[in-house]
Amino acid sequence: MMSSKHFGARVYLMDDKTLLVYQTIKRGTRQNSPYIVYPKTQQGAFIDITDDKGMADAIRAAVRGKLP
Repeated sequence: MMSSKHFGARVYLMDDKTLLVYQTIKRGTRQNSPYIVYPKTQQGAFIDITDDKGMADAIRAAVRGKLP
């Protein structure tokens, strides 16, 4: 069963060695509704920029709504 919520990922370059991945959720039902960081208190996932698997796993978890 698919969730009716639309999740996404927001990725920030923190420094030349670290990425920060946040989970986002679409606010509203309109096509142009913005994605916001969800939940607002979320810490995000800090990933070493050379860790390709870690980056992919964090983004995959975020778009599925399962980023811790």
